[in-house]
Amino acid sequence: MKARLVPICFAEDRDEDFHLQLTRLKDLLADDAGFLDPVPLGKSLPDADGVIFPQFLGAAYRMVDAFKAIEIPIFVITSDFGTVLTWDWEICGVLRSQGINTFAPHSLDQTRKLSKTLSVKRELMPARLPVFQDKTIC
Repeated sequence: MKARLVPICFAEDRDEDFHLQLTRLKDLLADDAGFLDPVPLGKSLPDADGVIFPQFLGAAYRMVDAFKAIEIPIFVITSDFGTVLTWDWEICGVLRSQGINTFAPHSLDQTRKLSKTLSVKRELMPARLPVFQDKTIC
């Protein structure tokens, strides 16, 4: 099972860099994630396990409310290598200061593990697991 990720762009008219990076990510994560059609930031999202930003722009600073409206995990994977570009850490830091958590992986392995985690989460959500608790004090 693969994670279902929605690519997020900053405007309806996506530029060539967005498309190039999205193509790279689809290749890098082919075994771990399926990509839905891109959606502009601030628009309603389809049913998915997470969103992925293949490109971060300065517009992110002005769209904090749109980020706050996202209720599923946010991945920022902006480098050719399936990680986050160094200068995008600043935007992630600003978002974090506004209470918005993002996943900005430092390695392709970490990116793949995060994708797999989302698919496992979806698979386990409807499951019921028995829990036994022992109140014995040692």
